[in-house]
Order: sequence, then structure tokens, then C-alpha cells
Amino acid sequence: MEIAAGTLISKAFRFKIAAGCAPALAAILLAYAFEGSAVAAQKGRVKAGYVVEVGGISVLKMSYDAALTERAYQSKATVKTKGLAGLFSDYRMDMTATGAVVGNDPRPSWFRSRAEKKDKNKTIELSWRDGEPPSIDPSPDADDKRLFGDAVIASLVDPLSMIVRLTALQEDRPCQTVERVFDGKEVYDLKFELAGKVTIGSEEGGNYRGPALKCSVTYTPVAGRPAVRFKKKGLTPPKFDIWFAPARSGTEGTLFLPVLATGKLKGFSFVAYANKTMIDGVPLASSAD
Repeated sequence: MEIAAGTLISKAFRFKIAAGCAPALAAILLAYAFEGSAVAAQKGRVKAGYVVEVGGISVLKMSYDAALTERAYQSKATVKTKGLAGLFSDYRMDMTATGAVVGNDPRPSWFRSRAEKKDKNKTIELSWRDGEPPSIDPSPDADDKRLFGDAVIASLVDPLSMIVRLTALQEDRPCQTVERVFDGKEVYDLKFELAGKVTIGSEEGGNYRGPALKCSVTYTPVAGRPAVRFKKKGLTPPKFDIWFAPARSGTEGTLFLPVLATGKLKGFSFVAYANKTMIDGVPLASSAD
């Protein structure tokens, strides 16, 4: 009985940690969901689903849905606890973003995030108008404004709009950029680096088998309360690995979709893998199929 109780407590702790990391995991993984594809195709729709495991146990699931035309884009993402994790830390986050595509530069106009945990919820909306820094609703208090300092500027993008911006600017140079992002709570940098071409086998987990690009991303808080805690504790920016599978190629270019991600958050190792990826209604095929 003591062993069983200890195991249950250990699992509960892992579930709580995983739920607390959900926003960061979403930002890291979903940041790649359109990498190298959307603006190259100029129009289309991508839908993807992911499962996140901590210690071999499924604790989170994520979904992403985006539509893009030559002049505008709209995307949404959902992150929520999965299975037994919901018993210990019931968490859900929904994000939606819209914007315009001007030339090869996607420009955000509106972003909304809503986080729900047990009987509490928090909604934040950002709006970009007339070349001004994004407005925040509800307005941050004096302390948060002070912690943001001058980091909140007009050129910042929200997490979902960053996906489209990455695609527009990095079509021929995947994973070779630094993006500064604002979600209404913090400003942070995501540094993308290309590791090289690899082949995903059965030992990596997930459903996809075949050729892929391996990339890494480093998350660094810049402004806001998370940045203050990060600097106060002298933490090292966490780094994650993500593998992209080529979805199709042709006159519009090769499309890459994330199929696997690994890393550590707050000392816990995680594995995230795609269990559903579709482009214009066509499933991503494994080379092993």
C-alpha cells in the first residue's frame, strides 16, 4: 500500500508540473506547425493533433487548425490535460489569432487566449491598430506595466501569428531565425537552429517513420513576471528538439510538419508526437506506409 501511494503521489506531481508547463509546450511545439509551408502555398488549411507524455504517461493533448489565403490568415489552438492528468490538474487553454498578409509579411490584428484551471479562468486579448504597440485587455496593472518596460512594441507578434511570420520569412531557410513574441503576459524570444537531415525510426516514438529535418529551439524570457523569475534564479534557457516531416513537394515548395519533439521543462523530460496531421484534408503519409 505504501508503494502504491508513493507511486500515485509521484504521478500526481508529474501531472501538476506538466499542466503548469502547458503554455510553454504549446508555444514551442505549435510554433512549428506551419513552418516552411503556409505562405509558400499561398492558400490552404493545416490541421494537426499532438500528445505530450511525461515519464511515459500521456498528460496533455494539443490541436492546431489554421487557414491561410493570399491576403489574410486565421488560426486556433487548444491545449488540455489528458486522461488521469485531468484528475490532478484540470487545465485547458484556447488561443485564436487573425491577421493580414501584406506581401510576404503576415501582420497580426487580434489575438485571444483563455486559460481554464478548475473553477478559475483568465482571458487576455491583444489588438494591433495603426502601427501602435498592441493594446492589452484587460489592461495590465502598474507592476506588470513596469515589468514590461519598453519591450512591448508594434513589431511584436502573438504565438500563433508567429507561425505564419516564420513561414513567410523562412521559406527557404527553415529553423534559422530568432522571433520575439508577446502573449499578453510575457515577452520572450524563440531562437531556431537547424541541426540537419535525419531519419525517424521506431525507437523515436510516435506514428511517423521516414526522412525528417531536426531543429532546435531555445526559449528565453525577455520581459514580464516570468522573465523576472528567470533572471532572479539565474536559470539557463531551456532548449528543445523538434523533427519535421516533408509533407509534399512541387511547384509550391516542400511542406514540413512537426511530428516529434523532446526536451525538459522544470526538470521533467517530455516527448510530444503527432497523432494527426492533415493538409487540405489529406493525411500526412509515413514512408513506412
